[in-house]
Amino acid sequence: MASLYEAGWRQGSIVEADLPLDAIVLGTVSGRPERCEGEHGLWVVASQDCDLDQSETDDGTPRVELRPVFVEDPPADWGIRSWRCLITEDEYVVSASPRPLVSPAVLTALLRQGDNRRTIDDIRRPAFTKWLGLRYDRPAVPPELLPLARRIADAVAKRRHRPVTQRVRDVLMQFDDSTESVQFALIAVLDDPGDEANVREWLEQIGRAIPSSLGVAYRIDAKPSTGISLQLIESSFAADVTQLTWRPGSPGPTEISRR
Repeated sequence: MASLYEAGWRQGSIVEADLPLDAIVLGTVSGRPERCEGEHGLWVVASQDCDLDQSETDDGTPRVELRPVFVEDPPADWGIRSWRCLITEDEYVVSASPRPLVSPAVLTALLRQGDNRRTIDDIRRPAFTKWLGLRYDRPAVPPELLPLARRIADAVAKRRHRPVTQRVRDVLMQFDDSTESVQFALIAVLDDPGDEANVREWLEQIGRAIPSSLGVAYRIDAKPSTGISLQLIESSFAADVTQLTWRPGSPGPTEISRR
C-alpha cells in the first residue's frame, strides 16, 4: 500500500474541502465545556513529510494535522515570526486556530472527488515549516521590552506603504538589554539585493523616530532573503504589531462557518 507521501501529499499541501472545524468553549448558560461547531473549506497539511511517508493512504486513524487557511485581510509580511503566516500571496494560517486531525483515508477520498489539491511553492514552504516550529519553541518578547518593540512595530507600520518598502518581506528586531540603555537592531529581509541602500535609509529614519528613553539603534541592515541565516531568524522578533499582542476576535469556528 502506498504512503501519503508517495501519493503526492506534502507538508504544505493545500486542499479545498468542506470539513468540520470544531473547538471547545465554556458554555455561557451551562458553565460547562461545550463543542463550538463550525465548517471550513480551505486547508493546509501541517504534518511533517516523514509522518506522511509513514501513513498509508487507506489508514483510518486520525493522524494528519490540518490547519484552516484564511483569505480575508491577509498580512502584509510573510510573518515567519508572527501569529499569522502567509503561505501564498494572499492566503494565510493563524496560530490560534483549531487544528483537526484527519485520517489518511480522508485525504485519499478527497482526491478521488476531484482535483482539489495544490502545494505551497518551494520558496514559501520552508517559511511555513519554520513558522510551525517557532510558534511552539520561541519565547515571547520580554515584558520589559514590549514598549520598545511596540513603538518600533508602529513606526514600521506607519511607513509601510512607501515605494521603497514594496520588496521588503519582513523587518526583524533584535535587542540588547545588557547595557544601561537598551539597544536594538533592525534588519530588513529583501527580495532584491539592489534595494539594500534605499531600505537601509528607510530603516535609519525609523530608528531615529524611536525615543532614546526606550532604546537606541546600534545596527541597521538590509539583506536579501538568500543571505538570511536561520540563526538570525531564531534570535529575532518580527516588527509586526500583531506578533506583540494577541488581537481579540481572531478567526474562530463561528466566524469561519460564515466564510
